Amino acid sequence: MDSHITIENPGRDEVQAIFLKSALKLSKSGIMPSRGLTKTKLLKLASHITGTKYKRGANGINEAIFDLETVIDRVNNGETE
Repeated sequence: MDSHITIENPGRDEVQAIFLKSALKLSKSGIMPSRGLTKTKLLKLASHITGTKYKRGANGINEAIFDLETVIDRVNNGETE
């Protein structure tokens, strides 16, 4: 019995979306997930996955989180682009 989880192909958009969503929620509450990972970089990465450009600020972060949840839900429901 393995006690660890292996993520195959962590570069997939849906896997990146899960981590980005968490990082955006942290940054929204004032906690930066990493020193070099700014809100601007997080939003730029989210834009790369969703295809929507986000403005910095609370509205942009909320929109990005919502759109990333949509990407994650789409994959969980078996839908593909």
